[in-house]
Amino acid sequence: MIAFDTNALVRMLIEDNKNQARAVQGVVLFAQKNSLQIIILSEVLIETVWVLETVYQCTRNEVSQFLESLISTSTFRFPDSPIIRKAIQQYKREGDFADLIIVGQARKQQAKKFFSFDKKLQKLFPDYVIENPAKATFQPLS
Repeated sequence: MIAFDTNALVRMLIEDNKNQARAVQGVVLFAQKNSLQIIILSEVLIETVWVLETVYQCTRNEVSQFLESLISTSTFRFPDSPIIRKAIQQYKREGDFADLIIVGQARKQQAKKFFSFDKKLQKLFPDYVIENPAKATFQPLS
């Protein structure tokens, strides 16, 4: 198995450095020929989305298409695939990709509530993200 860093994913998508883009393509081809998988960690995806949005001004639609293409390619493996898939679907409509992954991870770890001062996150997950635990009701996760 091979792990990719953010800069490898960005080079693969943006191809702003032709030599590095060719090197990434070479690694992907090598992995495919040798039945290896390339692991993409959630943290790398979070950073990749941030770079694409802030440095390259990619649109939410462009980023979503890249993520969907990546996660549907069998050469790439994602340790938290269900969380990432759900985050991609929600990210298409609204929300910050990092926040969506973080909330997904918290739920996976069976956190009953998620404490945050982030008003947008509270609005996105009104029954889960809380600012005042004393006022929260703790229901089982569905």
